[in-house]
Amino acid sequence: MAGLVLAQFLYDVCCYLEKKANHEKVQAVIQQDLLFSWDTMDAEIEEISEWTTKKNLTNADRGRLYERLSLIYMQKGETMTYYRNLGYALYYLERSEDTDYTINIYLDLANFFLNNYTVNSAQSMIHKAESIKRFDDIEDLQIRSYAFRMLGIMKIQSEDYETAEEFLDKAQELVDMSHTGVYEEAYTAINDVWLAKVYVETGRYDECREKLDKWEGHVMFTTDVYRQIMLRDLIIPFYQAKSLLQAAEIFEGADNFDGEEFSKKEHEVADAIEDFMKLCEENGYEKAELSTILELQKKYPPTDENIRSEMYAIVNRLYTKLFDNQNVAYANVIDNMVEDSKLEMNKAEIMESQVYKRTRLIILSILVVIVVFIILAVIIFNSRFDGLTGLLNRKNFNHGLQRAKRRNDIYGVIMIDIDDFKQINDTYGHQNGDIVLGRLGQLMQREITADVHCYRYGGEEFAIILDKKAIPYTSSVGERLRKVMALQNWEFAPGLVITLSVGVATGTGNDDVLKMADDNLYHSKAAGKNQVTD
Repeated sequence: MAGLVLAQFLYDVCCYLEKKANHEKVQAVIQQDLLFSWDTMDAEIEEISEWTTKKNLTNADRGRLYERLSLIYMQKGETMTYYRNLGYALYYLERSEDTDYTINIYLDLANFFLNNYTVNSAQSMIHKAESIKRFDDIEDLQIRSYAFRMLGIMKIQSEDYETAEEFLDKAQELVDMSHTGVYEEAYTAINDVWLAKVYVETGRYDECREKLDKWEGHVMFTTDVYRQIMLRDLIIPFYQAKSLLQAAEIFEGADNFDGEEFSKKEHEVADAIEDFMKLCEENGYEKAELSTILELQKKYPPTDENIRSEMYAIVNRLYTKLFDNQNVAYANVIDNMVEDSKLEMNKAEIMESQVYKRTRLIILSILVVIVVFIILAVIIFNSRFDGLTGLLNRKNFNHGLQRAKRRNDIYGVIMIDIDDFKQINDTYGHQNGDIVLGRLGQLMQREITADVHCYRYGGEEFAIILDKKAIPYTSSVGERLRKVMALQNWEFAPGLVITLSVGVATGTGNDDVLKMADDNLYHSKAAGKNQVTD
């Protein structure tokens, strides 16, 4: 025992010393300027990824490394990987004392949501950041300035321009206090552009023009690398403010032009707006494009019939495109991805902790624990999951249903039945019938999230329980499964179309939601099958 205690003590000392040494090396990596060059990005990713695999790192160092990694993936245009690594960074930073950088990540998420015009989600991220520390107490000047800029942009969204200007001025005061020579110029440009937006909205056109002229043609606009980095925060807002300013100056000065001259000016504005729209559509900023056009239509309606008709056509096209893309759902996916990343890290850390503790035991004890663990895992897995489809079984469905009722909160149930399944078994054999069941199980697994739970109810019947957050998508989940199932190809019977009947219901703990969903399923069957009833 004394030998084990001594060995553990020496091991802990070695870990501490290695963490301290690694901290200095990590700081050197983090403080290097990112090159943002296609020739170096992969090498930078490889170097930083190698660091993240090292065991003896502090949570703060590991979090900063993942944040660094996320910035490179953002530059590469790999959005999903960017947010996954941002989630990893958030997981470790929340467990460290480095609160400033935890706040910085929440601000990045708020910035993303604002650029997708999902203001409520952005506000939620800012509330999370404020719950960690008052923004005035943030030690890092860059992050503090970023925080007040985000508050200013939020106020612009709510048209509180006076407060927005106060926050943006405060953000710039903090930039002026900093002298790192790294970020100050870019932050000043971004603050100026958003102040220009405030000025044009409040009729201060000369001040707006002064801010925009200050940065017109700057290297951040003309160099490909910088242009890509600054697209979201600087370039799109710059040209948006510029378009609004041009339209406002023409509209407000209409009395100073004759009819022909006013028409010429109006077409010049239309050409400038067209360039802005092209920039937005080439880079996936259709929401900024739509928002700008709607504001122009409302505040500065064109008098030229052709321009007016063209703007209406663009608005209709953008609405259709944005609806098809389901951007609000996309924002929720990003939010869930960040949370999933944190959960993934939590599981990995727990597993590593278990392994670390087991190493203190003698080899025989480790073997016994592993064997017992494997046996229990197999037993638990077999008792929870359906062997054919991989979905949770009927027993777990009953448990999940009772849990949903006890919460006394709204929840949903989807009941699914494979149409004419007995005929499929009789015609093509039970082995091919199992293929159909397994395929539906695979399709349902794609729907599983933290709030959507899928089960094999029994035979050819399947069920889904949806928690409160997923309620808005209840019918769409059922309809999506129905459509996708009907499109499947079957090797054992080319051309065969297998359909689903679906019953959907929602309610609270006092409602018999399962019976309601079953009744709706029966209605789908009775009404001709291959349909969703809610």
